[in-house]
Amino acid sequence: MSQDNNLIWQSPVKKLQSTRKCPSCDLSGLNFSGANLEKVDLRSADLQRTNLSHTNLRYANLEWADLRNANLQGADLTGANLSIASLGGANLQGANLEASNLKMASLRSSNLSNANLLKAAMNQDLQNSNSVILCKTRLPNGVTSRRCNSQLN
Repeated sequence: MSQDNNLIWQSPVKKLQSTRKCPSCDLSGLNFSGANLEKVDLRSADLQRTNLSHTNLRYANLEWADLRNANLQGADLTGANLSIASLGGANLQGANLEASNLKMASLRSSNLSNANLLKAAMNQDLQNSNSVILCKTRLPNGVTSRRCNSQLN
């Protein structure tokens, strides 16, 4: 975690570090790149614009979390609960979302290039979504998407 965070953020960060729980916390814009956040409870947390690249979020509870425009590039979200999460504009390039719960999650304008969604639970048909980048993405059914357009509609 970044050392240059404002003092106002230290309380939620300390709570997260000591209890592994921080439901409804405002952690927006912080840098957790490379952190081990396995099995954390961040239900309804504000994680907008947060850097979570290469972070271990295996089995994390991110239900209702706001991850809009977050950087999750290369993050391990295996088995994570992302149901009803807002992931609009999120960078999920190369993220591992295997067996994660994405039911009712908003993925509009997100980048899932090279991501692994094998066995992920979802409500939407990503292959027919023009608002998500799916270049070389491994879909829940095991098929790899070959749609590599960089323009989102």
